[in-house]
Amino acid sequence: MDKSRALIIKDKGVLEYVELEKPQIRPYEVLYRTQSCSLCTVEQRTYLGTRNYGYPFLGGHESAGIVEAVGEGVVGFEVGDKVVFTSAYCNQCVYCHTGRGTQCLLKKKLPKRINFEGSMLGGGLSEYLAIPAWQLIKVPDDANLDHVALTEPLACCIHSIEKANIKTGETVVIIGMGIMGLLHLKLAKMKGARVIVSEVNDLRRQKALNNGADIAINPIKESFIDKIKEYTNNLGADVVFNTIPIPSVWKEAISILAPYGRLIAYSSQDESVEIGVDFGKVHGKEFEFIGTTNPTMENNLNATWLIANKVIDMEEVIDSRFAFDEGIEAFKRAIEPDAYRVIIKY
Repeated sequence: MDKSRALIIKDKGVLEYVELEKPQIRPYEVLYRTQSCSLCTVEQRTYLGTRNYGYPFLGGHESAGIVEAVGEGVVGFEVGDKVVFTSAYCNQCVYCHTGRGTQCLLKKKLPKRINFEGSMLGGGLSEYLAIPAWQLIKVPDDANLDHVALTEPLACCIHSIEKANIKTGETVVIIGMGIMGLLHLKLAKMKGARVIVSEVNDLRRQKALNNGADIAINPIKESFIDKIKEYTNNLGADVVFNTIPIPSVWKEAISILAPYGRLIAYSSQDESVEIGVDFGKVHGKEFEFIGTTNPTMENNLNATWLIANKVIDMEEVIDSRFAFDEGIEAFKRAIEPDAYRVIIKY
């Protein structure tokens, strides 16, 4: 039986190379061979133990690759095509049918992309996967697969930006300037917004300014709330995106909202902490609290277009590249607080 090499998180802080059985494709599936895989915060937090998806864990949901074979009934894909896979939407439930696959009801009932005794998200840290054709997007032959591997994070930000319904000239605050904050900044500027960034890291604040931020605040050295009110003539922000998993940030985020302000809960949280909210003020000021998670298929399509046409430079958010055999070193770099995305190349 042919094998598929994989890099798994065996336990907290423990990585291991294993050989899995190379999957056999079924009708309407494509045999996918990984070429580039990015280490998202999911893999990082699972490795560190701050998020427990269950061990052993096979990650890799930011990935691009090549079609190795196509199953019966597959149309639109051929051997050798460059592709990116999306979330494992079932394409059969009411949410998938209505373009809201982020809340897919049945994805856990789909066959696994590879036989693996453990928990799995994406699976791009395995060399081969069997993926339903409707979960794949074909990209141009000249596309840079390291860049295309970052379709998912860009698509997540597109989903978030679209839910915020930013209008030209509105004031947007982005808390955190990691990769997701930076991509939010690029997209918000494309919408014609004035953007204020809150970030403690000096280099990341400068990167924000280089990418069009109007102001970049260090919340440790100056009053985040006062600075926003000063910049907005005491009105506050029309939209606030929180991209960091720190519960204490939420009250400050609410406090800087202007009337009709929208708070976008972008970042997942590592711990469940209740946040006290004055709903009388929410009522009186007509605030909106908006959750956002994952991208729809349309968001993924739009992201691949932006990347393939170089409208957004994804090289800017790639920190470093490692060969697959250097995966352990790649994880060590990825968890450094100053790192953007680390790419593992096959």
